[in-house]
Amino acid sequence: MNRTVVMGFLLTLASAFFFAVSGPIAKTMYLTGWTPGSVVLIRLAGSAVLLLIPTLIALRGRWDEVRANWKTVLIYGLVSMAGVQGFYFVAVEHLTVAVALLLEMTAPMLLVFWIWARTRTRPATVTFIGVVVSMVGLLLVLDLRNSDISVFGVIMALAAAVCLASYFLVSAKDSINVPPVALTGLGMGIGALVMAVIVLAGVMPAGAVASDVDFGGYKVSWILPMAMIVVFTVGAYITGILGLRYIGATIGSFLNLVEVPFSVIVAWFVLFELPAPIQLFGGVFIVGGVGFIKWGESRLARRVASREVVVTSEELAPV
Repeated sequence: MNRTVVMGFLLTLASAFFFAVSGPIAKTMYLTGWTPGSVVLIRLAGSAVLLLIPTLIALRGRWDEVRANWKTVLIYGLVSMAGVQGFYFVAVEHLTVAVALLLEMTAPMLLVFWIWARTRTRPATVTFIGVVVSMVGLLLVLDLRNSDISVFGVIMALAAAVCLASYFLVSAKDSINVPPVALTGLGMGIGALVMAVIVLAGVMPAGAVASDVDFGGYKVSWILPMAMIVVFTVGAYITGILGLRYIGATIGSFLNLVEVPFSVIVAWFVLFELPAPIQLFGGVFIVGGVGFIKWGESRLARRVASREVVVTSEELAPV
């Protein structure tokens, strides 16, 4: 295995880890009186500030591309940034971190039905198997026998999944010529403005307490976990972009599934929080189902590509 592939794997693993730790860290702050609105607003605004210079550098001489794709950039900031993070962090307040993340991970299943309805292209059989397996896992994670599970939290987590599906669709658009770092920076800025309006309107009340936070049994200043959330968010996107360039989107999307066990481990150490055994079992089904879905997508993409090659060869053949 060459160094480029190894570096791609390491960067993608780092990205998954950075994304996974945000939920548990945010929940430690909720326990001291912080609200999801304040956490998400500071996370988006702080990330936008850290990405400001890289965004301006990436957009030198390319602002016309931003103007040409302004609707996509706006939707990206509104849905993919403010929507995903806002709904997920509210869900984490009412559910365990692992359950909230597992419900959000049903996004690929939603994408299957969206693309099928939009393109009229029947997914591969493997994809259907993945959908069924994921749905079984979803029922196990919800653990319907347990009446203590928050219905509101489940709705918020599934709303985050819908927004995450939109994120995948926008990020995969080849027609967008805005550099990835710049798209992320602009999205963070727009998301921060949207969250500011939401918080000021009282839809997501603001609440912040300048007191120590219980972090894995240790008392630390609230500044430390808040700074970690911002830095890890920026790190997650940057390492994710670099990693995908080395190993490609297909392998990267499979590898990114390790975000689930990472989040369970971090929540265990930081919050001493573990989902019920049946929910962990359901999580295995969801992750496995997503794996089947992505496998089916890659098989379908190869099939379409091979057909295009055949058609092109026939067109170029001498008559």
